Amino acid sequence: MDNRQQEFLIHVDKGLVQAAQVEDGVLTNLIIEPVAADNMVGRIYLGRVVHVEPRLQAAFITIGESHDGFLNMRGASVLAEGDMREADIQDCVAAGDTVLVQITRPSIGDKGAHLTANITLANRHFVLAPYSSRIAISSAITDENERARLMAIAEKTNSQFDIESQHEKTGWIIRTQAETVSENILAADMEKLAHAWDALLDKADTSEAPQLLHKDSIGIERILRDYISHHTSSIIIADAASFDLAQAYCEENIQTILPLLSQAPPDEDLFERYDIHSEIKKALAVRVELASGGWISIEDTQAMTTIDVNSGNHNAPARAVNLEAAATIARQICLRAIGGLIAIDFIDMETPSDNQAVLNALSAGFANDKVPVRIGDMSDFGVVEMTRK
Repeated sequence: MDNRQQEFLIHVDKGLVQAAQVEDGVLTNLIIEPVAADNMVGRIYLGRVVHVEPRLQAAFITIGESHDGFLNMRGASVLAEGDMREADIQDCVAAGDTVLVQITRPSIGDKGAHLTANITLANRHFVLAPYSSRIAISSAITDENERARLMAIAEKTNSQFDIESQHEKTGWIIRTQAETVSENILAADMEKLAHAWDALLDKADTSEAPQLLHKDSIGIERILRDYISHHTSSIIIADAASFDLAQAYCEENIQTILPLLSQAPPDEDLFERYDIHSEIKKALAVRVELASGGWISIEDTQAMTTIDVNSGNHNAPARAVNLEAAATIARQICLRAIGGLIAIDFIDMETPSDNQAVLNALSAGFANDKVPVRIGDMSDFGVVEMTRK
């Protein structure tokens, strides 16, 4: 049984919502979201194709923003008829076409936003994928009986809908938050998304391109929707206005977590609990001290992130230092939102069983990470290569 105590401490500062995820008194994740509607990722537009560039296998789409969006072949492939693997960009769109697109990466400088035509709509328990025909389930749900239960509910409920899509059946992703949730609540959430998609299509039918059709949840609402799980024991919110917003959102959308909400005393600096300010400072430093006297150093290069484990004054065997470091490394990678290729130089150990124990500890540190991680074997020199999306 999982007995960990997971708390969320949430406060708003300088236009940002900061949420600290704390497990058994230790900061394990820091989520920062804009308060205002300036996060473009997830927005859905009715766009118009301005230009198709066969050499780039991409199209430029006007969406009503300052720069045209960029739709590459991967994002456009769902619009092709027949075998998408054999298609090119001219089989998907032509100049003057109107097309539904979603932002996957915001515009930067004079470069427009990256777009996809593979639209998705999310709520707490599901993601609706109308251009897919597959029901998938979060890999974080590992209990086979629970996975089978959730799949059966999704398939049964999906068969009751008549959703406009490119396939006979509509695609869904069952999110981690669906674990242990009752069938009635899950079915209602699927129905909400189905109605939201129908409403979006109706709006598109009566609009002229370019037109913004949908914005994803942001700020406190997105944190409550995407990060609170059945492991969460309490959600403490710093200020009265944010608490009222959270309470109203949960009453309408996630009534099951209403009892977890509470407001911090008005004179308390919420992040002084568990010394979170200090933990954030550590997450910005190159060197991170280990409780035993050793340390790890984390440095970014153009090609990868490198992490070095040092024993310092630690008198224990290399295995003990590495095991302590492995858990700290996993936590720091998540806190710092490190992605791409990561190389970890552990202290040399003597036996393969020691190597495997350290690899197991490193892998366990990412058990609750929402970002896909791949960890390689340990080399003869004690180096582990891993990737985080």
